[in-house]
Amino acid sequence: MSYKHLTQFRLLPAFALIWALALCGPALAAQVLLLHSGPVPTPWNQRLASGLIEGLGKTASVRQAFLKADGADEDAYYDIYRRLSEDLAGDKPEAVVAQGTVAFAFARKYADLFPDAPLIYCAMPRPALETLSQCGNCTGLSMAPPIRENVDLIFAMRPGTRLVVAIADRTPASARLMDRVNQAMGPYLDRAQIMFPGFETGDDQGLDLPTLGDTLASVPSKGAVLLLSFSEDRDGNPIADEELAALIRERAASPIYLIGDAVFGTGAVGGWMITARKMGVDTASVVLNILDGENANEMLPRATRPVQRFDGTALARFGLKAPAEAEVVNPPAGKVEERPILPVTGLVWAVGLAGAAALAVFLRRRYKA
Repeated sequence: MSYKHLTQFRLLPAFALIWALALCGPALAAQVLLLHSGPVPTPWNQRLASGLIEGLGKTASVRQAFLKADGADEDAYYDIYRRLSEDLAGDKPEAVVAQGTVAFAFARKYADLFPDAPLIYCAMPRPALETLSQCGNCTGLSMAPPIRENVDLIFAMRPGTRLVVAIADRTPASARLMDRVNQAMGPYLDRAQIMFPGFETGDDQGLDLPTLGDTLASVPSKGAVLLLSFSEDRDGNPIADEELAALIRERAASPIYLIGDAVFGTGAVGGWMITARKMGVDTASVVLNILDGENANEMLPRATRPVQRFDGTALARFGLKAPAEAEVVNPPAGKVEERPILPVTGLVWAVGLAGAAALAVFLRRRYKA
C-alpha cells in the first residue's frame, strides 16, 4: 500500500468521528432546567419558556419542571424533591432557571439536586442582598412592575380621567404594589382619585370573583382600571389566568391597563408591561454568558425592561390612541360597539364613587384658592 493510500486510510476514522459528532451535536448541547413556581403549564409560563428556548438557540436544550405540591407544608415540597430527583436520574443540568419566588426558594433549599449548576432567577422582584449572598453561585433578572409608567400613561392617553381603580389581591406582593400606586398618583390628586376595591374603609375584606366582576362593570366612563395582581381571592383560593381573562372579556366597562401580559388580548387596553416572552429571551442571554464562562456570582443582577403594548380593538372601543412608539396588536376587524356601564353595585362602592367626586371638587377649589 502506497503512502498516499495509507494516509487516506488513516484519515477515514477521523472523518467518521467528525461526522458522528456532527450528528450527535444537539445531544451534546448544554441542558438548562427551567423550574416553574406554578403546578401546571399555562399560556403565560409557556411564553416565557418559548422565549428562553428561542434565546438559547442550539446552544442548550431546555427541560421544564413544575412544582406541583399537594399542600403548602414542608413535606409537600420534600415530595417534589424526591420526585424531581427520580426524574433527573443523575442527569445534571448545566444551569437552573427559577421562574418565580417559590421556584427560587425551592432551588436554593434543594441545591443538591443540581450540584455546581448556577442558579438564575426570573419573573420575581430582586431578592434581598442577604439572600443573594447566601445563594452562592446565582444571579438573575429582577422584575420591577411598571407602576408609575402606567399611571402617567393613563393620564397622558386620557387627560380627563377622574378615577383610577387599582385591582389587587391580599398577597404581600400586592400590598407593595398598592403603595407604589399611591406614590405614583401624587401628581394627579388635584384632578383624580385612587380607589382600591376590597381595601377601602368599611370594605376591607378583599375581593372575590363576583365582586371583582361587578367592580369592573361599574367603573364610570371617566375612570380607568389598573390591574396589579389577582392571583387569589379574598379567601385565599387561587385564581387562574383564564378565569380573570374571562371576567375582563365579559364585564370590563372602562379601559384596563396591565403591568404584565398574562391576560393581555382579552379586552384589556394594555400599557407598559413586562411580557413573558421578553423575560425568557433576557434570561437566555444571562444563561449564555454563564455557559460561555462567566461566573454567576460575579454578574450584577439585571432588570427586565417593560414594553408598551396595546390591543387595537380595545383601544378603538374606548376611543383611545396608542403612543407612536408602542406596539399595537389585534386591530379591529370592523365596528367596535361600546359596552354600557352597568349600575354600580354595593353601598360602599357607591359611596366611594360619590366620595371620589366630592374630593375632586374639594381639591379643585382648594388649588384655585
